[in-house]
Amino acid sequence: MDKWLQPVYSNLLENKKFCDCQILVGKESFDCHKVILSSASEFFERMFLSDFQESQSGKFRLSEVKPETFAEFLAYVYTYNKKDLGEKPSLMILELLICGSTWLVPSIVSDCMDILKAKAPSMVISELVELFQCAHNVNNKELIDISKNNLSRFKTTMNCYDALLLTSDVFEQYVILAEGLLPEIERFKMIQAYITVSGLIHHETAEPSLDVVDDKNNENDSGVGDVAIPKSNSEDSEGEDPQTEGEPGTSKAICDSNVQKTEVHKDSDLLDEAKDSKIKLIHLKYIKTLLGYIKFNNMTKNDVYNVIGKSNLLNFKEKFDALYLTTY
Repeated sequence: MDKWLQPVYSNLLENKKFCDCQILVGKESFDCHKVILSSASEFFERMFLSDFQESQSGKFRLSEVKPETFAEFLAYVYTYNKKDLGEKPSLMILELLICGSTWLVPSIVSDCMDILKAKAPSMVISELVELFQCAHNVNNKELIDISKNNLSRFKTTMNCYDALLLTSDVFEQYVILAEGLLPEIERFKMIQAYITVSGLIHHETAEPSLDVVDDKNNENDSGVGDVAIPKSNSEDSEGEDPQTEGEPGTSKAICDSNVQKTEVHKDSDLLDEAKDSKIKLIHLKYIKTLLGYIKFNNMTKNDVYNVIGKSNLLNFKEKFDALYLTTY
C-alpha cells in the first residue's frame, strides 16, 4: 500500500468512521468496513454477500480465532504494513498465517511466510514445534521442510513437553522426523508420554482381554447364574379375566411396559459399548503404528529391561521379542 494511504486507512480503523459492520470474536466486537475486508478476503466477500440473517443485521461472528489475533489481522488488512507485522512474536505470526489461509488472504500468507523463514533459524524448540504443527495445518510443504531442518538443530532435546501438544497425525510425523536425531529409547519414552497424556491407553492395550465368552460353549449350560425366566401369564394370572389382559392398569400391561423400557436401555447400552469398542480399536491401531517406527535393535538390553519391560504398551511376547533384537 502507498505510504500516504497507510495512515489514512489506519485512522479509519481507529476512529471507526463510516463503519458498516461488526465482527464478533469471543466477548469482543470490532467495528469494520465491509469494502476493506471484502477487498482483502474472498471469505469475507462471500460472507457479506450471503443471505444469512447476519447480513441483514450487519453483525458477524467468527469462531476459532482469538480477539487479539483478529485485532492484528485488521491492522494488517487496513495498512498492509509488512514491517509492523515482522515485529510481532513468532506465535502471533503463526496464528495470522492460519487466519490468512482460512480466510483466503494471499498477501498476509505471503508476508507471514517470508517472516517465518527469516525467524526460523533463531527460534527456540517450542516455537519450532508450533511451526511444525502450523505448517501441517496449512499443508505448506515449504514451511514443513523449514521446520524440519531447524528442529534438527536440537536433536537430543526433541523429547519436550511441546511435542505432547501436537495433534495425533502431526505427532506421528514428528516421531518419524526424530529417527536418528533422538536416541531410540527417548523416542519410545516420547511415544509413551504422548499416549498417556492424550488418554489413548486402555487396560486392554497391552494384554488381550480374558473376558471374552464363546456363545457356542454355552448351549448346554446348566443355567446357573442366568436371569430367571418369569412364569407364563397362564401360570401367573389364574383367575384373571382374559378380556382385561393388556388393558391399562392390568398386571400384563405393566409388565409389557417394563419390558419395553428394559429393551430400550439394553439397546442404548449396546450402542454405547459398540462405540466405545470402536474408539478403543482406533486408539490401539494408532499406538501400534507409532511403535512400528521404533527400532528396538538400536536399544541396549538395559534400556529394554528398565523401560520397555515396565511399559504397558507392549504385551509379554512383544517385550521378549524386543529384548531378543538387542545386540548389546
